[in-house]
Amino acid sequence: MFCTHKIELNALPHDLPTPLIPREILTEYAQSRQLLEHAQAQAQELMRQAETQCETVLKNASDQFWGRANAQLQRWESERQAMFDHLEEAATLVINKAVRGLLEETLPAQRVTALLKKLLVTQLPAVEASLLCNPQDRELVEHWLLANCDALWTLRVESRLTAGSLILETEDGDFHINWDDAVNNLVAMPPKASSSNNAFL
Repeated sequence: MFCTHKIELNALPHDLPTPLIPREILTEYAQSRQLLEHAQAQAQELMRQAETQCETVLKNASDQFWGRANAQLQRWESERQAMFDHLEEAATLVINKAVRGLLEETLPAQRVTALLKKLLVTQLPAVEASLLCNPQDRELVEHWLLANCDALWTLRVESRLTAGSLILETEDGDFHINWDDAVNNLVAMPPKASSSNNAFL
């Protein structure tokens, strides 16, 4: 006789993982990845902006520093130049005073001799001329003319001339010279005074 046997197949339990990933999970994963990429892009942009701002701040700080430094250097240079100009002017005044003091001690005969030599140097080659002088200087001029035969000058006394002044009359014109002008031309003028006088030339 045949015997009947019943075979039971055990059903799979519901808590076992399925081999397929649900669509919802894939969608959430894609969205999460997009959010992460967007966050990374924003972070990189923020870092770039921060670096740019930092460079701008550093550049502005550097410009301000060098601006203040250059301004201070210019002030120092102006002060140094002003001090140098003052020292130069003071030194010139001291030298002028000393030179004038020495020239004031020059004897009248030495003064007239120096003026006559100056006139003689300007008359090369020698020309015939009339030499005018003050009566006080007549004797000194006569002695000098006797000692300098190269000077073809005829002496004439003019009381209108001040002592220490000479005029040489030639066909080309008159040459006037005096001790005070000669001293002023010899002694250097202070820079400021010189520049102010040049403004009137």
